[in-house]
Amino acid sequence: MTFLKRFLLFIFLCPTAVGMAQENLLGEVMLRAMKDELDQNKQALQLQGFDKPFFILYRVVDQKNYFISAMLGSLVKSSEVPSRNKNNVRILVGDYAFNDESLEDDLYSSPTAHEINLPLEDDYYGIRRAFWSTTDNVYRSAARHFKKHQETLKETGKSLQEIPHRSFAKAPAVTLQKSLNTTPFEKEKWEGITRKLSALFLDHPGIENSVVMIQYVEGYEYTVTSEGTLTKIPFSLAKFLAVAQSKNAKGEFALEQVEHITRFHHQLPSEQQLSMEITKMLEGMEEQSKLPALDEEYTGPVLLLGPSVATVFSSTLLGGRESLMASDNIRKLSGYQFDNDSYSLEGKIGKSILHESLTVKAKPQLSTFNNIDLLGSFEMDDEGIVPPAELTLVEKGILKNLMNNRTLTSEQQSANGLGSGPGVLEVMLEMKDSEATLKAKLLAHAKKEGLDYAIIVREEAGIRQGLLNVYKVFVDDGREEMFRYAMLNPGNFKTLKKILGATSNYQAHNIGMGGGGYGMEPTMLSLIVPAGLLVEEMSLQPLRMPSLQQEEYVKSPLLDK
Repeated sequence: MTFLKRFLLFIFLCPTAVGMAQENLLGEVMLRAMKDELDQNKQALQLQGFDKPFFILYRVVDQKNYFISAMLGSLVKSSEVPSRNKNNVRILVGDYAFNDESLEDDLYSSPTAHEINLPLEDDYYGIRRAFWSTTDNVYRSAARHFKKHQETLKETGKSLQEIPHRSFAKAPAVTLQKSLNTTPFEKEKWEGITRKLSALFLDHPGIENSVVMIQYVEGYEYTVTSEGTLTKIPFSLAKFLAVAQSKNAKGEFALEQVEHITRFHHQLPSEQQLSMEITKMLEGMEEQSKLPALDEEYTGPVLLLGPSVATVFSSTLLGGRESLMASDNIRKLSGYQFDNDSYSLEGKIGKSILHESLTVKAKPQLSTFNNIDLLGSFEMDDEGIVPPAELTLVEKGILKNLMNNRTLTSEQQSANGLGSGPGVLEVMLEMKDSEATLKAKLLAHAKKEGLDYAIIVREEAGIRQGLLNVYKVFVDDGREEMFRYAMLNPGNFKTLKKILGATSNYQAHNIGMGGGGYGMEPTMLSLIVPAGLLVEEMSLQPLRMPSLQQEEYVKSPLLDK
């Protein structure tokens, strides 16, 4: 076959393959209704005297949420709630370079309160009507925003390139369909397990309040865009939680919990293991009441072990005033200026921001690490962008990239599908210390600083003994003493510039970031971090827990058991 024939065959077959994939997807009533309504609006939507939309995105979260809770051996709630929600209807008027989100007005055009809900059943016309109502409202707002932006630009007497503005990144079409491969949720089975586990608290009358809960959510995210994206992506999340509240003789409250989060319900620990963990928690609460409370602030070296390492990295790199997330803020053209970009790291690309041995990578598509499911992994973001398998954010302390959505404020930015977060964040250090070496370094640095003791923070996965397991390690003899009611200040980027050591072994941790309620798909962040981290300077302070001392007129009925 000649090269020309092969080329023509390639050109002929590729669109056919894509068309076949989309045809299979459009067998879904939901996607077919979404696409048909979007196509019609893309062609016909236009207010007289206003511009047509150039970009439309529809996104639906279709899920079923199971929730079971029990107290003292009896069910309190058992529900199975299906829901369908228009998670996003986004319409832009103008073009990619200049549109209704470009200037200082509201960044997004939202629907009004007059909404028509999606039907729970596969009702083709009901789905179209629900999107029709929202589209009409969002387009009206977007079209008026853009007209105002055109007038504002004209009034400046400048070109668009001469004023602060936002552009919208183009994206290739994505066609993707996956199925949820799991066993059906056994509601009666989990009701029985929840009852039995909650009955363990009957033998502990000192526990004033307790609850055992199971939540499981599963479903699909549907996305269609005017660029040709058509996807159906499954999601699921299971969570077990046992919570106990007690009060000691001084009237001080304590709260403890056992928690497990997995992708599927059948991956949760067995009833026997959960029973052992709850029993351990209850015994720990009795011992904890005898521990001294941290009564003074501490600033100095801190050795972090276990999940506390992930907590510090997540709050510092993603949740602080500085962040590895790019900003879509722009300066206003007139009036009072709020320095929104004062903490933006965009101007620090190519400069040192963290310890010289520290490398940070976003790996959103990585699904497992050391046989642990990474629950934050994802294949496509909420804006229809497929993220890279790996993006280096920091390399040996030097800032290389920031995570960005499709809203761009400078020529240096690019849409990398990480505007909502990395999904999976890998933090690697060149240091390779043992835990014993880290403790020796901790004591040596504390002695050098003239401190009487240093701090070790230990956490156990799944079981939380107090807000933090804080240990004072005394410099003179290395003995450890556990304290309760301590709160750790995670610090900032400067904190992560002064790292004294890290273990050679790494652990994966999943952290809940909200969501998972009715009409919301769960949001998780997964971190791959050293099992131990020694920081030169961090701060701890006492946590002032509320206390309530009052005369008890009638004793608890559990005391009569």
